This record gives sequence, C-alpha cells and structure tokens, in this order.
Amino acid sequence: MGKIFCVVFLICSTAFGQRADFFREDITFRLDSIHLDVEGYYWFANHSDKQVNSNIFYPFPNYHGEEIDSIRLYNISAGQKTRYKLEGANGISFDLFIAPHDTVLFQIGYRQKLAGDSAVYILRTTQGWGKPLAHAEYKLIVHDTMKIKKFSYPPDKSYNIENEKIYYWEMNNFMPVKDMIFYF
Repeated sequence: MGKIFCVVFLICSTAFGQRADFFREDITFRLDSIHLDVEGYYWFANHSDKQVNSNIFYPFPNYHGEEIDSIRLYNISAGQKTRYKLEGANGISFDLFIAPHDTVLFQIGYRQKLAGDSAVYILRTTQGWGKPLAHAEYKLIVHDTMKIKKFSYPPDKSYNIENEKIYYWEMNNFMPVKDMIFYF
C-alpha cells in the first residue's frame, strides 16, 4: 500500500503545470550488516518554453520499521543545499524549479539502519514518470568479507579494490519492474 501511495503521490505532484523529465540516475550504495548508505545523482530536464515548478516526492523503503538517521539533499546545478519536508517515515518532498530548456542535477543521500537480512532501494516509482530512464548506473560497495546471497537484479560485473567488493549495473532505457534488493 505504501508503494502505491508513493507512485500516486509522485504522479500527482508533477501533474500540475509543466512536467520535468526525470531521465537519468547514478546511485552508489554502501552496505554493511547494520546500515545502507545511499548516495544518488538525479537528472531532470525541462524541454518546454516555460519554467517547471514542481514538487517531487523521494520515497524511502520502510518495510521493517527501519529508521533513516541522516538525509542529504543538494542542488548541484544551483550550488546549494535544498530544503525538504519529511513525509513521515515514507520519504521527503522538495521543490523543483527548472528554467526553460535547462537541466538540473540533484544529489540525494540517506543512511538507513537495517532491521533484517536485506536492503532495499525503491526503483518502481520510476513508473510514475510514465517513461523509462534513458540511463541508470548503480554501484554496491561492501567489505570483501561480506557475502551477498542474492540480488533482485543480477549485477553486470563485480570487482575487488583493496578490501572492498564493488558490484556494478548499467541500464539503458530502463523501466524498473522491481526494486533493487540486496540479500545478505
């Protein structure tokens, strides 16, 4: 039910006025057995002749009452932190302004305390934008002693650097049908 709320809220929040085009994301996950730290870069474009003024909802997974203990939101294009509103344990919302024929890049990060043997990053809200991501990259970094038992999406490749194992995914024209889940 919570996921449906996220998708509906996302659609409603962008339905008024001009709509931004969410077309790319690049996410790095750092996972230990206690926390999932997410740092993402998100690209939005305005292909119209009018400014886009929109409210964006960014969801957090909350399957087992897992707590988010820090949130970071930075508009890289404007070179400034962005204010956000905490929407309970479900996520944050923030305002998006894009000049005509311009692109905006946001950095969004959070750290979540895990309550089980898996970590989740919500991908399916991309469906609420009504089109696939043109390009998406994901990296999972774990200590090389940590065993990942299963992935919801098998990684394209993995490699070791010093004491870390890095899993890598690259998707083009990507419309997620499931969330990114790491089982450990």
